[in-house]
Amino acid sequence: MSALFLHGGGDLAACRAETFGRFVAAAASNGPAQIGMVVVEEQADQIGLSVAAYSAIFTALGLSADQLIPLAATPSQPLTSAQLAAQPLSALFVCGGMTPLYHAALCADQAWVDYLNERQLPYGGTSAGAAIAARHAILGGWLVPGAEPVRSLVFQGASEGLDLLTVKPGLALTNYAVEVHASQMGTLARLAHAVDQRLVAAGWALDENTQLEVRGASATVHGLGQVYQVWRAADDSIRLAIHAAGVQLALDAA
Repeated sequence: MSALFLHGGGDLAACRAETFGRFVAAAASNGPAQIGMVVVEEQADQIGLSVAAYSAIFTALGLSADQLIPLAATPSQPLTSAQLAAQPLSALFVCGGMTPLYHAALCADQAWVDYLNERQLPYGGTSAGAAIAARHAILGGWLVPGAEPVRSLVFQGASEGLDLLTVKPGLALTNYAVEVHASQMGTLARLAHAVDQRLVAAGWALDENTQLEVRGASATVHGLGQVYQVWRAADDSIRLAIHAAGVQLALDAA
């Protein structure tokens, strides 16, 4: 894959160019951009609303409507490589929504990921689209697994409809787990618990209006917020580092 753009959610117009705009530039690196926008909704009447909302972001950055190709998927009709091959795509963007729903629709059959990698197409994802990009995807949950008595790890409104902290195989576009809405929804705590419970080895919690651009063995922070990096050190302690815009991170095999 040529590049990976992980966005923590939100859409503040003042920082679109520094976040979504970088993905658009990558999509146009070899000619006019043709972006496939993947939308997953339970209700068919919601698909058009999501497509309209994300189309507005990209047209505000200078793309025309005919450069945006909506691709709808559901758990019963997952995304396929044939859908991608039928379009002249230069990049793929996975929109936001309920992370477990996006996981069910996009991670069960991953032949389309092979198609993306073979053609070196950039991948962009915001919110749920960023979370499922990980090898081990954090889907949600607000309670600590196995805790007696029951303990919460984040407020219930950030649970994604799940009770226990839940991690499942994701798209494996990065070895790092990805949390989103970090400062806004408190999900940094959920990432820390996932590392503590050895459900993931390490991860990033991304603020809204903040993007991590991953190219090869390095990643760069863009936008208005922070990227929180969590990992287990050699002494078995859990470590935290906070990175703001402009910071470049060297990646290991976490």
